[in-house]
Order: sequence, then C-alpha cells, then structure tokens
Amino acid sequence: MKFNADVEIFVSENEKLSNKHIKLLKAVAETRSITRAAAKVGISYKNAWDSLNYIDTISPQKMVIREEHSKKSGSKLSDYATKLIETYDRIKFIEQKILDNLENIDLENFTDLPNLRRMSMKLSARNQLLVKIKDVKKGAVNTQIVAELDSGDTMRSIITQQSASELNIKAGDEAKFIFKAPSVIVGKDDGKDLKISAANQIKGVIKNIDIGSVNAEIIIDIKGNQNIVAIITKESVSNMKLQKGDKVVAVIKASSIMVGI
Repeated sequence: MKFNADVEIFVSENEKLSNKHIKLLKAVAETRSITRAAAKVGISYKNAWDSLNYIDTISPQKMVIREEHSKKSGSKLSDYATKLIETYDRIKFIEQKILDNLENIDLENFTDLPNLRRMSMKLSARNQLLVKIKDVKKGAVNTQIVAELDSGDTMRSIITQQSASELNIKAGDEAKFIFKAPSVIVGKDDGKDLKISAANQIKGVIKNIDIGSVNAEIIIDIKGNQNIVAIITKESVSNMKLQKGDKVVAVIKASSIMVGI
C-alpha cells in the first residue's frame, strides 16, 4: 500500500505558490540571478520575470530583492522568502518520512500509531541540515556517512556500526545531519581550505550576528536555502572582526554530527 500527499504554501487567504514558483525561488537563491534561474528551471527570462512579479504581488512581503554592485547586479531572496522555503523543505522532509512509515503500517493494528507520534519529537540541536547520502563506508568499529548538501558541498559524519545498521542507511537516501551550534568553529574565508583535521569545511556568508554578554550566535548562509548556526565567544567575534556579509568557513568535526532519517 502506498500513500501520497502534497504541501501547499498559501501566502494569503486565497493565494498559494505553485511547485513551479517554489522551484524558481530556489533557483534564484542558488544562482543569485533571474537569467540563470530561468535557465536552471527551463523557462524563458520573461516567464521567470512575470512569475516573480506575480509572486511579489500575492505575497505579504517582498520575496526577491535586487542586488546592485559596482561591477554587476543580481537578485536574491528576501529573509522572508528564505525562511518560507526553509519551512517548506522541512515540512516536505517530515511528510515523506511519515508516508514512508505508513507504507509499512498495519492499518488493522492501531498499536502502530504511537510510532508516528515519535516522528514529531523536537530536537534542541540548532543545526539540522537536509542532505542526500552519497556513500556509506563501513569500518571495523565506525561507519563514515558521506552526504551532499543542496549547495553541492560534501559533508561527512562518523557514527557507530550499530547505529548505521539500525538506520539501514544507504546511498541515495535523504537524511538530516544534526549537530549543536557550539560544535561549529568559525574561520575567515581567505579562499583556501583550512589545514586542520576536521573533515567538514563549509563556506558561507554571515547572515546575522547576535552578540550576548559572553557568547555570540552566528547565522551562516551556506546556499541551498540552508543555514549553519554557530555559538562562539564574544571575544572571538571581536578578535576576527566578524560582521554581517563576511565570507566565512564553518568547521564541524565528523564525529560531532548525528544522522537522522
């Protein structure tokens, strides 16, 4: 038995975004260009422009922002649109996991239903990145999980053989890489890979800095409508002279990443 469902985003009481609109917004976020976004989704520039104008018309907040630089111009998603797409992707991920579980459920045995409730459990970890599993490398004790982000970056997680067996994870699966914000090291991006032992070095741009009395929360845009959140000391922010818009590298040890499917 198979189940199917669809998620719709209503930006107003009667107006909703189509799948075509969502794909176009994701393409703008990735390419930062309406021309390249149109080519990516296989439509004309005029069609893309008209669609984005329509989206802005029905949306309560502006979705696409024009960027002007000294040498070139481009387009990007607004914070509102970015959050909307992130929420949509999370809901789709959860929806698929529920549907996958329903395929194996015994509908005549209602004792199976509590298993679905466990899927709604919330995690305190700030970072829950959607990834696609590319490879599963089994060792004598641990297993290395190699995955790809929507941005194309590769990430690695080290989990135990037992955990890998219980998850029954394999190449092609969609999963979540979960890790705590304090486990993220932030470095300035000088165009070169940092020479450290940590396997994961994800480049991004600082989206926001929230400085407290001791620590600071750094939100890093890593493209693909996903962010990495880091907690570092207030002193580190000052020493590195970090500010919004800076290019940085988020460093995470593979052993600090949990895997959820």
